[in-house]
Amino acid sequence: MTEVSPPAEIASPLVREMFVYWQRKSAGRIAPRPRDIDPGDIKRLLPFISISDVIPEPFDLRYRLVGTGVVETSGYDFTGRFLHEMPVTTGKERWKAHYARVVKEKRPHYGRYRGDLGPQLTRYVDHGAFPLSSDGVIVDRIIEIEDWSEMRGVSLAKLELPIWQFEPIPAGGAADKLPPDTGTSVPTPPGDGGA
Repeated sequence: MTEVSPPAEIASPLVREMFVYWQRKSAGRIAPRPRDIDPGDIKRLLPFISISDVIPEPFDLRYRLVGTGVVETSGYDFTGRFLHEMPVTTGKERWKAHYARVVKEKRPHYGRYRGDLGPQLTRYVDHGAFPLSSDGVIVDRIIEIEDWSEMRGVSLAKLELPIWQFEPIPAGGAADKLPPDTGTSVPTPPGDGGA
């Protein structure tokens, strides 16, 4: 496969470790089977992992598992919820397109959150979405990782400003520079002013 490894913009060792694990478990197939993923193999990654079922028509995701680090950061547990019903304020259509690329192209895709936390204080959170395939033909699940490890203890749902933005990295790298005026932020829990 070509262009599946994380691009240079992805600095997170956790995202890179997830890629190496995913690639090893793929064993020459388009993607690992869901049953190939052994939580014991990736214990240190688990807090930052989500696994979702792909709903083909109309395209959607249902989250089967959401790691504790993702729950802590987003401010709520969206296990069992569908993407279309979630209050995603980073651009629901942007996320749908990102996930649809993973399914259609049957390969990992990457992105970055950018947080403008104050004057001259910007933080990045790397993301990777990796296909899983039960039959070796159709991508029916996605395992993803968001490396919030440097942001532990911060609940984005409690922040009053939409300071977080997400941008997928185009295939082959060259991430957009995320101008501060795009006006997107991370998901907020129901009732907290989400989109």
